[in-house]
Amino acid sequence: MKKNFICNIVGLVAFFVLTLQGCKTAEISPKPENLQIPTDFQTDQKDEGNSAALLHWEEFFEDEILKNLIKIGLENNQDNLKTLERIRIAKANYRVAKAGWLPDFNGVAGASRTKFGEYTMDGVGNADSNLSPTVPEDKKIPDPYQDFIIGAGFNWELDVWGKYRNMRKAASARFLASQEMANHVKTWLISEIAVGYYRLIGLDEEIRILDEYIRLQESAFDLSKDLKNSGKENQLAVDQFEALLINSKTLFVEKQMELRSTELYITSLLGIYQLDHDRTTLDNALQIPELIKVGLPSELLIYRPDIRIAERELLASNADVKAARAAFFPNFNLFGMAGFNAFDFSRLFFNPASTVYQFGAGLTAPIFNRNQIRMGFETANAMQQIAWYDYEQTVLKSYLEILDLVNQFEAYQLQVQLKTNEVEVQKRSVDNSNTMFMVGYANYLEVINAQSRALLAEIELVELKTQKLQTNVRLYKALGGGWI
Repeated sequence: MKKNFICNIVGLVAFFVLTLQGCKTAEISPKPENLQIPTDFQTDQKDEGNSAALLHWEEFFEDEILKNLIKIGLENNQDNLKTLERIRIAKANYRVAKAGWLPDFNGVAGASRTKFGEYTMDGVGNADSNLSPTVPEDKKIPDPYQDFIIGAGFNWELDVWGKYRNMRKAASARFLASQEMANHVKTWLISEIAVGYYRLIGLDEEIRILDEYIRLQESAFDLSKDLKNSGKENQLAVDQFEALLINSKTLFVEKQMELRSTELYITSLLGIYQLDHDRTTLDNALQIPELIKVGLPSELLIYRPDIRIAERELLASNADVKAARAAFFPNFNLFGMAGFNAFDFSRLFFNPASTVYQFGAGLTAPIFNRNQIRMGFETANAMQQIAWYDYEQTVLKSYLEILDLVNQFEAYQLQVQLKTNEVEVQKRSVDNSNTMFMVGYANYLEVINAQSRALLAEIELVELKTQKLQTNVRLYKALGGGWI
């Protein structure tokens, strides 16, 4: 009796030592000091009115052709569809983790037939048992031995230290993060389709301008040949006009190549094989607000899917650390089974004499593998710190991205105004140089320079307008995409 008491005391002491050792070893690292997000975007824009982050893409974009392309992309784009499948995977993992703390029930059914050797412990023991006069005829062990069993068993690890609870929290956070990733991918897809669409519109306008200037330069080239024939110009003037015309035609082919490449890129985003060529004009597309409302920096934490993803991952990594910490402590298990077991199948079912059961409890604690568990905990701890830095970095980059896009948009507005004035002046200089060239008051170099500068100015104006539209789209994306 005294010996058993001493064994019990030793066991309890060992249990408490292991528990205290686990507490001492598994110290969770404190989170780093976070940077304070600014209160505004340091722009002249007023924060009155709703932010564009509250606008769904169908409200933000007014072009019906573009909206139709976006719908096609959301239905067929492979990246978007793969993300939806990842949501299903995350949901399945969450359900598995959710059921982890419940008892594990299993049905048991089996049959076997064994022939024991006569010179074995089982063979001799069974033969000796059958010779005993106290063994009734119906309980004699058959040879070969048959064994039939049917029943159910369970094993339940009690979640004393919160391991499964934290695993469930981590899986839940990652499931929610997968849903945010779907919104993030959709926002990326919508913005890429819109940016490509506006590039197509800009290229359409550049090709139209080049076509007009090619016709103008052809007229100037024909005029130079007529003047040469009449002795008023030389071959050098003709060659210069022809060179300018060939350069414009080369640029025309280049823009057509860019147009086709952009069409193919949008086609790949839509997940289809053919793109409808109908689209609006650049002037119609420019009927947009001067600058969309960006709201407050603090609203990024609510609106942007990538920030919400980083936040969910931070919560999941925190739960991972707590689950890894629980591995240091002893596990409490309940186990048992109940059913029927007999060597005669006819006596297996509903026979009280064939009833078997087992119930028990167990305690397991890590001893020799504690270093391995500690390394797992340190890994989880480091991953939590990385998740925190990822979250902080995502917030910082989001704020700076919006600040940069607002600056770009405002600069493009000013550049478009100035370049529009330049185009008007350059067009006037082209008209004047052509008139003066025909009456002999200007030479061919002045005409060529005027046409070259005017063409370049118009192409640059179209590119600025296109970049303004694309920046507006990128600003919409940077604000979150409207998935509230």
